[in-house]
Amino acid sequence: MEIIEAFRALRGMRVLGALFDGTLRAATLDDLGYRDAGAWSNLASVYYGATRGRTLQRAAREAAGDLSLDALRVVEKHTKKLLRGAAVSEWELRVELCALRGTVAEIDRLAAARVREYNRAVQDAAKKAYGRRALRGGKNTDAQGLRTFTVTGPERIIEGVLSGVRAEAKQLRRQDPKLGYEQAMFDAFLATGGQGGGAAREMVVTVLPLAESTKVLRQEGDETIFARTDGTTITGAELVAEAMVSEDYVGVFDPVKGGVNLYRDERFANFKQRVLLSAETIVCPHPGCTTPASECQVHHLTAWEKGGNTNIEDLTMLCQVHNARNDDDPDKPPKNGTMVREPGGVVHHPPDGGPPRRNRHPIRDLSAMALARS
Repeated sequence: MEIIEAFRALRGMRVLGALFDGTLRAATLDDLGYRDAGAWSNLASVYYGATRGRTLQRAAREAAGDLSLDALRVVEKHTKKLLRGAAVSEWELRVELCALRGTVAEIDRLAAARVREYNRAVQDAAKKAYGRRALRGGKNTDAQGLRTFTVTGPERIIEGVLSGVRAEAKQLRRQDPKLGYEQAMFDAFLATGGQGGGAAREMVVTVLPLAESTKVLRQEGDETIFARTDGTTITGAELVAEAMVSEDYVGVFDPVKGGVNLYRDERFANFKQRVLLSAETIVCPHPGCTTPASECQVHHLTAWEKGGNTNIEDLTMLCQVHNARNDDDPDKPPKNGTMVREPGGVVHHPPDGGPPRRNRHPIRDLSAMALARS
């Protein structure tokens, strides 16, 4: 099709090369409706301009292949966040990130996780990151008289605030079922004074492989990274200093037997199942979803009405949206697809009969299921 060929002609590296040699002008991209077309000219200079690392520059161009302009912009965004003193140079990182594949959103998350992995090893990385904390915006009023601001800070501080706000928002929606989720979050934010302390914080589980548990308890696990079911991560040292003495939970997993124990164990099976399922997936397993397991609902892979059992093998965690959209009735025509447990974890079977798809969120590499497979 001519349209498909036209899109292929607009692959990122081809466009950047044309911008650099002058056969394409940024103004032309403006005419085609591309936002921030001038930024592409700057990006063209990065990949085709003068540099001391010409060999790596060429390798990055080759690795990029058919990445889109938006994907290349994401690569550059995360490359610029590499801290000085990291184990790789910016050009080595570009080569690595240009080799990533997937949707722009998936590449964005994968690149962020990779750069963070390098940054963790930099001396005073946490202090340097904290120095980037910020509150921006709030100056411009839109046509409806509304303003927007954004807050940037360490993940567990932000998650701590949002967790309390979400809990308060749930209470507000129980009192007023007509209240929308985002409106409830705003009202809860005001009610808690932006502290997130208006209601009980959500339970958080840290996934701890059995082989690593002794290291952490002996404080030998400083460089090991663990995932938490609120979508954040924590090092072994931080786990000893914070999680072990907090009100959170630590689930220990054997690669064969699965969940070994849950400290501060409850006697109700439903609670244990939810805890283990959350640790198994960390985030909603639907492809592209970023909702942490702590905000998800328990979902029967085989609907209860169709004879599904309430056991670990027949359950998973799904966010409210994907839980509601799942095609629970196999006798009805497929519409949104279904979640199915397969070797290696829960996957999404699309309604068109295509191959199953997994959620490629990088934090899932630290989930209990991923660690059990490794």
